[in-house]
Amino acid sequence: MEWNYWKGKKIFVELRGGGFYNGVVQEVLDEGNGLIFISIIDKFGRWVTFSIKEILKIVEEENDMGK
Repeated sequence: MEWNYWKGKKIFVELRGGGFYNGVVQEVLDEGNGLIFISIIDKFGRWVTFSIKEILKIVEEENDMGK
């Protein structure tokens, strides 16, 4: 998967540890050797970073701006 696709997208993500987040992807950081981190600003305005290896589910949400 091309992880940079998600940059700037509004997403819902479910993590293996049971966490759920909604937010906008700010950064996709490829550290090499398959180690990739995604950072979002969540719906509460917090910066959240997780490894792609933690992701169970990631979906793009509709942009509700202007509604």
